[in-house]
Amino acid sequence: MRIPLPPSVKLALVFLLFGVCWVLFSDAIALWFTRDNFQLYSSVQHYKGLLLVIIFSVFVYLICRSLYRKQEDALLRYRLLSMATRDAIWDFNLVTKECYTNQMAKDLFGYPDSDMKDNYSWWTSNLHPEDKARVVECMDNAIRNGGTVWQDEYRFRCYDGHYKLIFDRGFIMRTPEGNPYRLLGAMQDVTEQRRLQQQLTEKEIRHQHEMAVSILQAEEDERKKLAAELHDNINQLLGVVKLYLLHARKNPAMSEELLVKGSDYIAQVIEEIRRLSRSLQPPALASQSLLDCIRTVIASIQEVKQIRIELEAGQFDEQLIPEGKKLMMYRIIQEQLNNVLKHSDADFVIISIAYNGKAVYLSIRDNGVGFDTSKYTTGIGFSNIRNRIEVFNGNMQISSAPGEGCTLAVEFAV
Repeated sequence: MRIPLPPSVKLALVFLLFGVCWVLFSDAIALWFTRDNFQLYSSVQHYKGLLLVIIFSVFVYLICRSLYRKQEDALLRYRLLSMATRDAIWDFNLVTKECYTNQMAKDLFGYPDSDMKDNYSWWTSNLHPEDKARVVECMDNAIRNGGTVWQDEYRFRCYDGHYKLIFDRGFIMRTPEGNPYRLLGAMQDVTEQRRLQQQLTEKEIRHQHEMAVSILQAEEDERKKLAAELHDNINQLLGVVKLYLLHARKNPAMSEELLVKGSDYIAQVIEEIRRLSRSLQPPALASQSLLDCIRTVIASIQEVKQIRIELEAGQFDEQLIPEGKKLMMYRIIQEQLNNVLKHSDADFVIISIAYNGKAVYLSIRDNGVGFDTSKYTTGIGFSNIRNRIEVFNGNMQISSAPGEGCTLAVEFAV
């Protein structure tokens, strides 16, 4: 393998070759010109030496000026790059053990220049005791095992004694033979970033826990609701039918009348069961439109409750809405209407649905007693609605005040 010569060796060889050629050719020319005139030959040799010094001086000047300009440009670029980044840039010579850091390292950790004379010792001595052995071993393994990139995350002590969380990444420079000789890298303060990530993780875990609790609570409430419906309505009706049947057996004269009444009550039981199953069964959105399903819910409520419910859908085209989001809208409307019936004492509700080509806007407004939103927006009903809308990255707002009714506004992208 051919090893390229360093620029300094090339420059020395050029000067050497030029000097040898100058001496050989200039002496031959001087002898031919002076034609054995020793006094004239001495004068020519004198001026020839001065000319060589002048030529060498011009060469040295031109070369040094070129090198200085290149070095100055490189230093300027380095300074500009150092100013453009908030990372602490470092340069560690693995042969001489010298280490250089930029100004940002001083600003990031607050150490004075006197503490950073030996930057490598300064760095290793300020690593967190629990991280030091791992970080140093990781760097040494990368250097020994032929790696070109080293990176790690660790705690680093600042001048005031507190620790920052640092993400450090370095590039290992090697000779053509693979021997490491230099390590360049940058230290980035990720303390705030990791803190925010931790908060987000904790928030997601807490939210998942709240969703799980809400789901369990919703299931429990559904069971209680089903048990109440069975006990208060169906069970009582069946109890009356049982009494009619017993009396019909004991009083044959009245059996026909009692059986007719029992049959009427059986019909009521069948209707109650049908109504209860409809409320539990998901809407048939595949065969029936969302708006028709909503109108069916409204009609079933108005059969048993004196309340006026209006649906304003305008030019709403539900064909553009995915099935999952239509089911979500249906469940939100169903849940909020249950909230209105249980708590608001309202006699008028407006359901508005609009679509602007990008997002769906759903609002449910009632004229009930209202409530203080700072105290009563964490109930199971609102929690169920919030959990449903957050699954689709939507937004939910509740506007209410005592005596001013309540407005639930939902927005989500399609």
